[in-house]
This record gives sequence, structure tokens and C-alpha cells, in this order.
Amino acid sequence: MIKKRVSKIVNKKILTSQNSSRRDFIKQVSCLGSAAAIQSLGLTSLLAASKALAVDDYKALVFIFLDGGNDAFNMLVPRGAGQLRDDYEAGRRVVALPASDLQPINLTAPASIYGGEVYNDFGLHPACGHMADLFNNQEMSVICNVGNLYEPTTRDQFFNGGSILPPQLFSHADQQQQFQSEPALPFRFGWGGRLAELTDIYNSASTVSPLISMSGLNAFQVSRDSVLNPYTLGTNGVTPLWNYKNNVTRKTMVEDAMASIDSASHLMMQKHRDIFNSAIQAEAIINGAFNEAENAGIDYDAIFTAAGAASSKVGSQLKTIAKMIAGRSSTGNNRPVFFVKVTGFDAHQNLLADHSVLMGELNAALKGFRDALTQQSDFDKVLSFVGSEFGRTLTPNGDDATTGTDHAWGGHALVMGGMINGGQLFGEHPDLKLNEGLDASGGRGRWVPTTATTQCASVIAHWFGVSKPDLPQLFPTVANFPDPFHIDANLGFINPGVGV
Repeated sequence: MIKKRVSKIVNKKILTSQNSSRRDFIKQVSCLGSAAAIQSLGLTSLLAASKALAVDDYKALVFIFLDGGNDAFNMLVPRGAGQLRDDYEAGRRVVALPASDLQPINLTAPASIYGGEVYNDFGLHPACGHMADLFNNQEMSVICNVGNLYEPTTRDQFFNGGSILPPQLFSHADQQQQFQSEPALPFRFGWGGRLAELTDIYNSASTVSPLISMSGLNAFQVSRDSVLNPYTLGTNGVTPLWNYKNNVTRKTMVEDAMASIDSASHLMMQKHRDIFNSAIQAEAIINGAFNEAENAGIDYDAIFTAAGAASSKVGSQLKTIAKMIAGRSSTGNNRPVFFVKVTGFDAHQNLLADHSVLMGELNAALKGFRDALTQQSDFDKVLSFVGSEFGRTLTPNGDDATTGTDHAWGGHALVMGGMINGGQLFGEHPDLKLNEGLDASGGRGRWVPTTATTQCASVIAHWFGVSKPDLPQLFPTVANFPDPFHIDANLGFINPGVGV
């Protein structure tokens, strides 16, 4: 009976690397079934070695996914007089944001506009004052008109054929999966999971997964070849195994049940035991990371409260990630990949009100995250990438202020960190002209992306440690596009000399 009930208790998995020393280590801990075994197995020396490596070469990627299709063209908006502003107002109509309400941003380099228009006077959403400061302090940039593409595509090719399109365009589930993997079927792996595999050498002292999810299972962190699985955290840190440690009788019964499983037991029972013991081991290590952060003397609650992010879910998620980064010597991970999902962006109606709330929460959370990372001297080491499965139509669904917008294609992404060449618009901004140029619709303003997600993510992956020749292992379709590192791609958003 107790063995059946144990299956309800197990709710976590951890990485057991193909690296034999780590695999053997975890097996030893599994046999002991106790977090107290950590020091006896020499983990302290492993963590000390990883801490030394972390000082020399630590990088973290934080992917903040805006679930539902962010209305990016009310996040970054033409602000000054000119044709681009005129076309914005003509297309947006009742959901256009007044120029006087926008948060001004100062570009450090000219923007590239599709069609060659010269225009550089942009602003961010009125609720994004902190983000405007980050942009103006050259700590954030925008990557314009990013989206899922199998190969370069024009408006004419979209309507008349001549290029391979991503499967199931404009579908939430399909485009979310493709933005987190590649625009092809069948799904094989997420680029976050594959990235962790390709940079596993940096995590050689790790005993817990470098894939940390704040939002449960996701396509982004699915690995290809190994047993890498994301470790899921709650906003308060580790979610302990249910009713385990606080019930001595139950704890003893469970441990006895696990200990009774041996090499003669059914393989499924052995696997169950291994996962259970690994979960106990991982919980101890993750708690060690949070204890390390607590001892760093940083008041995370005060930082996020000052930024206005004390009560939002995304603020709590990023606060937890900041603590995990601060406690990295306890995990041994020098290339962690974090995933955060923010929901609510499918604004078919009530765009102006709902999007303002979402932008305000993102704005405050990014500010708090930046301030926490700066205080713990990690801002140069952590790249935050903010993206969504697609943008939304320029034209609204109705004629009153409570209307929304529909599913579209290209949208804008954000990058933040000390390594970012900040204060710039990378890629190519649409000209916002309906029924021509990039509009893949009958006048709705559904822009064909001018930068593929794979191009943008390739630049991030190379910074993270993947060599250029290995990028096709991560993004098989990247060879279909012009070199993302060539100056003409306008994707030089990372300063390679920072954080190295």
C-alpha cells in the first residue's frame, strides 16, 4: 500500500548527467536515501571546485515567455511626427496610444525600418517607465519583428507560394511550441533543453538540473539526447514532497519502502526509487542555494517592493531566480537555463486596460530583477530574453475602446543584461503599411517577420557557449537564413567583451 502511495508523493525529477562521475554520485546518494549523506560523499569539495569555476565563467539565460501573443506594437510605439506615426495611428485607430503618454527612449544608433524610411523617435508603453530607463541606460534593447520562420519569406510568397511556412501559423499551441523549439514538425526538442546539453561541460560539478522552470513543464526545456529534465520551483522556492518531513511515521515508512527495492525488484520499482531519492537529494541542494542567498545579506523583498513588483507573480518568479543565481555554488551549475511564463496576453478584447496591467507588471519585475542582480554583482552574467509566440494585428477587432486585437505573426522581443549593446532597435521594424510591404493579411497588419526566432536565439546561444559550427545542432533551420552574425543581419545586440 505504501509503495502505491509513494507514487503520489514524487513530484520532481533532477538531472542525472551522462557524465559518469555525476551519475555515480547520484546513485550513491540514492542508495543512502538521505540528504545527510551529501558531505560524506565529498560534495563539499565538488561544490568548492564549481564555485571557483563560477567566479571565472558563469552565465545564466532567463527566458521570460509572454503567453498568448503580446501586442508588441503597443509595447514599442512610434512617438514623433512622421510617416511611421501616421501609419500607426491609421492602423491602430481606437487602440492607438497617444504620443504624449509614451515613455520616451533615446536610440544610440539609427533604427532600420522596412522600406528604408528614416525614423528614430520611439517610445515604450506608458506603464513601462522602468523599462525606458533600462533602455536609456543602455541595459536593454529591442529586437524588432521577430517571429517563427522556416526560411526567409516575403508577402508575395506568403500569398502565392514559393517558400515553406511554419506549420499551423497563428495557432497558439503550435506557435508557442515552435518559438521555444523550431518551426518544423514533428517536435523534437526545445532550444533551451538542447542548449543545456551542448553546454553541459560547464556544469561538470553539477548534481542538480541546470534547467530550472518557474512555470512547470514546457517545450523550451525539453532535451534531445540526455536525461536532462527541468526542476520546477514555486515562487517560494522548493515545493517539498507532500507530507514527508513533517510526519515522522510516514517518513520512516516511505524510506523503508524505498530501501526494500533492490536489484531484484521490478525495473519500474527501481526507477521509482531512483526518482524519489533524487528528489530528496535535489531538494536538499536547492534549499542549500536559497540558504546561501539568504546569507548574502541582500534584502530581496525590499528590492522588489521598491520596484513595484512585490505582489505580481512574474516579480516573485524573478526574485526566486535571483536567489538561485546568488546561491549557485550550492548547485554547481555554471550555465543554468531558467524559464518563466507570464499569462494573459491573448487580448481579443479589452486590450488597452488589460495590456496596461501586464506591461506594468513586467516593467516592475524587470526593474526588480535588474536591481537584485546588480546588487549581487551578476547583471553582466545574466541575459534576460523576453518573447512571445507571435505579435498581434495592427488593426483592432472593433470600433470602441474595449476592443482587442487578433493573432498575427512578427512581434518584438526584449533583451536585458550587462552584456547587451543597449539603447538600440535591432532587426528591422515594419513600415506599418496595410495591404502592402510586410502585411500578410487582407489589411489587418499581420507582419511577415524580418528576423527569424532562430537567428535571434543563435546569437544568444553563441554567447552562452555554443560554437558557431555547432549552432545547427541547436537550430537545424538556421542554415536557411543569412548569417545572424553578419553586420547586415543587424543582430549585434551582445557585447562579447562583457561578462567574460
